[in-house]
Amino acid sequence: MKLTYYFALIFSLVSSCSFVLANEQESLLRSKADVLQSRLNTMMQNSASWLDNIGAEESEGASAHGYLQFSWLPRTADLDDIDTKFKVSLNLPQWNERLALVIDNDDEDELLLDYETDYTSVPQQGVNVAFQYIKSFSDEHQIKNRIGVSRKQFYLRSEMQFEWQVNQLRWRLQPRIDYFLQDGWGPSVKGAVSYQLESSYFSLSASWQKIQNEARSRRKVGFFHIKSTGRDQLLVSGVQYNKSNNKEDIANESYFISTRYRNLIYKKWMYVEVEPFIELNQLNDFRREVGIGLSLISYYGE
Repeated sequence: MKLTYYFALIFSLVSSCSFVLANEQESLLRSKADVLQSRLNTMMQNSASWLDNIGAEESEGASAHGYLQFSWLPRTADLDDIDTKFKVSLNLPQWNERLALVIDNDDEDELLLDYETDYTSVPQQGVNVAFQYIKSFSDEHQIKNRIGVSRKQFYLRSEMQFEWQVNQLRWRLQPRIDYFLQDGWGPSVKGAVSYQLESSYFSLSASWQKIQNEARSRRKVGFFHIKSTGRDQLLVSGVQYNKSNNKEDIANESYFISTRYRNLIYKKWMYVEVEPFIELNQLNDFRREVGIGLSLISYYGE
């Protein structure tokens, strides 16, 4: 009996120590995450103030915001697909209250649908830098202009956005024109409509895009159901269809079905996303490919 008692006592002490150590390690990780996010935020805010202060005695109102995303995308054909994305937007009121410097590594020529996942996109190489100017005529009408460098070439962009509401349907139309120094002109247009339900809504969007150095236009259609499952939780389920042709006029058609779960895991700036998906791609003879997207997203700024 005494031996059993001693073993039980030792096990209880070990369990208690493990619990305390686990809590201490968790607190240490949270503290390091807070310090890292605070330093990143301070660095970006200082950069915005420094840029805005050029040619002025002092900068007031300069701000920065953005995100950093780490993703692991294991799928049937590739278990080692790791993706990192970031975006920095520096608002410069001394230059112009509508002017911002945008730095990211997204694919600048790709016109994304509403709620589209971009796991099927070709990974972007290098960093994009652009000045962006937004002119709003009303809450439903604005023009967004960009000039910068993407994919190691100079580009210009002008995009208009129109929105209007008809009963429970909200419509949006976005015509856009791009010019890339090497790839040429890129006209495109996207239309979207959403239907509000009691606790969720449906979204249908479609796009047409023609890149000058590609043989045919890009076509996309996506249909999604969006539902909030909690105060800081979101569930997006849907299907999207993509078709395009490359420079050699080789067609690529794909179907993508997924359910994406997004949850706030720490304070108001760290989210996790889990998205199991099924993809049928023409280049793979429409063989069913199963995968899952796992992402950790950290936001910062004002």
